[in-house]
Amino acid sequence: MPLLRGKPLPLRAAAAACVVALAAALAGCPKGPKVLTKRLPGGPKESRISVRVNVADNANSGNPVAVDLVLVADKELLKELQKLPASEWFEKRNQFILDHPKEGELVVTRWEWVPGQVIKVDQMRVAPEVKAALIFANYFNPGEHRAVIDPRRDVQIRLGERKLEVSQVKK
Repeated sequence: MPLLRGKPLPLRAAAAACVVALAAALAGCPKGPKVLTKRLPGGPKESRISVRVNVADNANSGNPVAVDLVLVADKELLKELQKLPASEWFEKRNQFILDHPKEGELVVTRWEWVPGQVIKVDQMRVAPEVKAALIFANYFNPGEHRAVIDPRRDVQIRLGERKLEVSQVKK
């Protein structure tokens, strides 16, 4: 401390003590506010599911089949979607997406496959907020063509001639 050279020892000791105290105070400061997440202990975490697909040679009477995998985080929306047949989902899909713009509330993955097509779908990310998932298949013949699935278990989709079949396996 060149500025204190030649000053009385108590003044130099006090200045040194102030420097040490300031350094200790700065070192003990928190690095910022603690970030809280929406997750509860033991609750679901972000996960991934594997989707396997088998398209029969005569699926949808020989026509391509549009399939949507819908991840839903809102309970009221889920209740509404569980009542829809696939034909109504495909009619109103764009409006549902517009009505639920909040990120993660409604996530739609779209595919279209032709009969006999060999499909390899990679694992899909599922956010912790997702309550359930639905699969809709757009067949020409009447029917529900809808399945509600657990979004944290791998899924096997089979597109048959006139109907959708879905099964899940435990991880």
